[in-house]
Amino acid sequence: MTDPTATKIGARIARIEHNAHGVIYGSITVLALLLAMGHSHDGPIQTAGILFGSIFAIVLAETFAKISSDAVASRRVFGWAEVRLGWQHSRPTLIAANVPTLLVAGAATGIYGFDVGVGLAEVAAIAMLFVYGYSIGLVIYQRVVPGLLHAAFTGGIGSALAAVKYLLH
Repeated sequence: MTDPTATKIGARIARIEHNAHGVIYGSITVLALLLAMGHSHDGPIQTAGILFGSIFAIVLAETFAKISSDAVASRRVFGWAEVRLGWQHSRPTLIAANVPTLLVAGAATGIYGFDVGVGLAEVAAIAMLFVYGYSIGLVIYQRVVPGLLHAAFTGGIGSALAAVKYLLH
């Protein structure tokens, strides 16, 4: 008989393994793009479009490069199966980018200002880094304190990018 707790833990670990790269990559990319944009004079919808479009282009380029390099390494032509696999690998990155992008776009409602939307986007990206950093640390070390240290390190990367943005702009 299978232990239900072990099954739940195994499923959680598999989900973290599948999503970790994409969430971390997407969150850091969002922060880097917000840093590069500075204090844009575009409106929230245009900025959100630029943000998502840029991340989408980066993800497509990364996916195509990976599929192509795998084809060269295996000396096999790639087809739709490889493209689907690449898309599945890219989805967590795009999902991670959607949360900050929607927060920037939310400023168009007038509920909060554009600068607040950018700040919320940065907080969301950093929060995702902390959550996934903790989850990764917990899986690797199987203890809470090292998981928290891993969260601090991973989230610290995002916090440093956000701090640089505010220092430079």
